[in-house]
Amino acid sequence: MGVYYMEYERILSKYQYAELRIDNSANSVISMRDDELTHSIGTSYGVSARVFENGSWGFASGNNEPIEELLKRAQKLALLGKGKIKFDIPKQEKNTIEDKIKITDPEEQVSIILKSSKQMKAEKISSRNITCIDSTNKGEFYNSHGTEILQKTGYSYLSCTCIAKEGNNIQRGGARSSSRNGFDHLKIDSTMTESKEKAIRLLGADAPLKGRFMVVLDPEMTGVLCHEAIGHACEADAIVDKESILRDRIGHQIGNEMVTITDDPTAKDFGNYHYDDEGIKAKKATLVQNGILKEYINSMETAHELGIATNGHARADGYDSSPIVRMSNTYFKPGKSSIEDVFEVRHGIYLKGMRGGSVDIFSGGFMFKAEEAYEIKNSEKGKLMHDVTITGNILETLKNVECVGKDFGTSPGICGKGGQEAPVSDGGPHIRLKDVAVG
Repeated sequence: MGVYYMEYERILSKYQYAELRIDNSANSVISMRDDELTHSIGTSYGVSARVFENGSWGFASGNNEPIEELLKRAQKLALLGKGKIKFDIPKQEKNTIEDKIKITDPEEQVSIILKSSKQMKAEKISSRNITCIDSTNKGEFYNSHGTEILQKTGYSYLSCTCIAKEGNNIQRGGARSSSRNGFDHLKIDSTMTESKEKAIRLLGADAPLKGRFMVVLDPEMTGVLCHEAIGHACEADAIVDKESILRDRIGHQIGNEMVTITDDPTAKDFGNYHYDDEGIKAKKATLVQNGILKEYINSMETAHELGIATNGHARADGYDSSPIVRMSNTYFKPGKSSIEDVFEVRHGIYLKGMRGGSVDIFSGGFMFKAEEAYEIKNSEKGKLMHDVTITGNILETLKNVECVGKDFGTSPGICGKGGQEAPVSDGGPHIRLKDVAVG
């Protein structure tokens, strides 16, 4: 470690501020459609250089160019601009981190997936899709101010989808599992079974009710609300660019006192990391505390622009991407109510699982579609419904939280932003909202 850095230190010292990221990864990807399986394995190596000059960033990457050449190319790109970017030089960090990851032979992975996939078969299942990604990465980060971080990390991700058909009725059931400790920690059998059972169950579902109702969200839907409606609106690049409804609202009451939402990369969940891709130590950010907007997630640049402390939320999708502000593990914190209390509803709707949706962080408007929904009558779950959608406004919805459970659950996902992807998770307890538009 030290020998390599002595050389990098000499090279990097020529620049006002510069960074090197070196990634060495191994990947196994299994894709299965019905009984047709495709398996690809491979390794990748690459280096990126980011140089700050003349108020601008220059970025260059490659996998066979000398590091000195990459830095020169990045510097030339920076000098072409006449920017106004400013940031505070991060404090020096020297650390080596190696997560405990059990490596499973790729051939064994294929054998396990093939065997378990039989659980997704059933008379009414017309199509089955499986995607399984297993990745490990050895990452190095160096900057011109003495930081030297070595990290060995990995993740495994399983996504299963079943299509059920009965006459003209077609329904979809999906389920996911993730691990930061290796393929062996995936919940393969239960994930595959869940996707099948959900699809078949939805064949018997009714059309959705329409109107304004009291609704109960399960932990997955609560997490989606956190991630989509609050997390993206709290990303500091959106704040700086004046694209978020939460701009200039720090210290303001944006929800009732039962609402506390955090983004925590240190949590042992799918969005976990130790240092971000600017060499900043990952820190938990409290976005909303007891209904009051407290904090944005940020990069070095956006933190300086807003006059706030950096909290290590700049992430890059591989060596060939430049870091941008991203979420990690976004949670709605549990409350004090029992599940029975949350479901104390005379007439309403219970929403389970996320099927899709969208949010406009500028206006605060959102639309989410649940995988399953149940009518609630006198605190009891009634008929199952399919394709139930809720719409609303971020600020109104947070003020309409009526009850927060003391349970807690999370779900993994791959979040896309700016053409990049990042492993994340979100979650929370069961919560109850009043006066929600349902369709």
